Amino acid sequence: MKDSGDLKRAHEDSKSQLQAAEGIGDDRISALPDEILCHILSLLIPLYSVRTTVLSKRWNNLWTSCITNLDFDMYDFRSSWHNYRIFVRFVNRVLALRDSSLDIRRFRVDWVDCEDFSIIDRWIRAAIKANVVELDVSFSVECSGEPYLVRPFEMPRSVFTSKSLVALKVKSDYLTYSLPTTGCYFPSLKFLHFSSGYNSDSASEENLFRSCPVLEELTIEGHHKEDVLNFNISAPELRMLTTIISEERHDEEFDESDEDSGGEGSGEYRVEPCNFFIDAPKLENFCVAGEVMSKYILENSTSLVQAKVQLQEFHEACAHRVAEFLDRISSVRYMVLSAPDFKPCLPHVFSNLIKLELVFYNQSCWKWLADVLNISPNLEYLVLDFAKIKSGGRDSLPDLESFGDDFASINMREGWDSFHPPEFLPSCLSSQLKTISIKGFKGTPNEIGVAVYLLIYGEVLNKVIVSCESCSSIRGAKEKILSFVKGSKTCQVSFI
Repeated sequence: MKDSGDLKRAHEDSKSQLQAAEGIGDDRISALPDEILCHILSLLIPLYSVRTTVLSKRWNNLWTSCITNLDFDMYDFRSSWHNYRIFVRFVNRVLALRDSSLDIRRFRVDWVDCEDFSIIDRWIRAAIKANVVELDVSFSVECSGEPYLVRPFEMPRSVFTSKSLVALKVKSDYLTYSLPTTGCYFPSLKFLHFSSGYNSDSASEENLFRSCPVLEELTIEGHHKEDVLNFNISAPELRMLTTIISEERHDEEFDESDEDSGGEGSGEYRVEPCNFFIDAPKLENFCVAGEVMSKYILENSTSLVQAKVQLQEFHEACAHRVAEFLDRISSVRYMVLSAPDFKPCLPHVFSNLIKLELVFYNQSCWKWLADVLNISPNLEYLVLDFAKIKSGGRDSLPDLESFGDDFASINMREGWDSFHPPEFLPSCLSSQLKTISIKGFKGTPNEIGVAVYLLIYGEVLNKVIVSCESCSSIRGAKEKILSFVKGSKTCQVSFI
């Protein structure tokens, strides 16, 4: 009879044989070549790469010779949120232990409640010294007192002269720049995302973009300040430009004089927040977004193909700036217009426009839809986005029994906020417009009226796609729309 020791050994042997047969217990990942393991580690953020050292001796410090993408986020250390020293110590250790012969491909740091700008400075210099290609720096400051007492962080000059830096993104409310006094800077930079904070140095920001020889994409995001900013952009290779300017309003900064300047109690206390002087002969794509329209002076803008104007608010005080901008870009072929109103700002004609997307914010937008169609004689593709319009009130769901069999019988609501067909048929409907896409369709009277009008008078339409918020709630509206005789016999209408 076998003793207990023999039985235990027999059990272990059979278990080992079974695991070997099934491949259980083998560390197959560790058996992979170093090249593959390094590739795997390079896809992880340093916090996880470093943790692999506990797996086995094979993994011990393997990460030091692999990672070239360094991503440090204070949020990953949220368990020690109030002890920033752990976060700082970790970043310092990674920079010290990594193979210094390897260039850094990407360096990103996001530090919430930064307590020492000198540490940020040291990290940036280390990344530049390692020939970093992509640099992304974001930091905020916990300021319980007056934020204006915080001394801004000065970006190291080595950032501007780096020959390896291709992409740069900086975001902070406390930044200043000491630019080179001679020659160009950013010699290799192609992508720049710049955020201007409330307390950043305006004087150094204004000339930050005046000499960017190979820059292709530029995003300027920020809040305008008490002083009017004049941004000078000179980029001979710039293809895409985006500006997102928002405004921090203070009740004490708005007074009765704003009404005299055209504000009419709108709460806009600045008439001209920013001026952009742009010399970009290869600019193709231009996006203007935010809360307030700035003034744009474009030189050599004949290459512009696509434009987006996405304003969250519209004030009569800045209507002339919107009008000037639309007039300057009126030769584009593709455009997105998104704002509560555009009627007083439209140019004489969009002569080259072939695709247009209109995003409606409220019922007042109906009154300028017809005007846009009238000035777009070559329009081929129209997108109408109704998703932001809230139904209710005058434009509640219609009584379908009041709808007849022709367009004139549609019971449109009276008032300034209703869609009224233009007196003269826009030329694009009879000769050019081939595709229409309607988004956020809810089946309100105005939406039905627009859809029916376009279907009846769109003589060369090939396709109309209606995206419904709720297909069950607009079943009656769908049937009524499809009951009208279409102007184009080849037009296909689909509700999705």
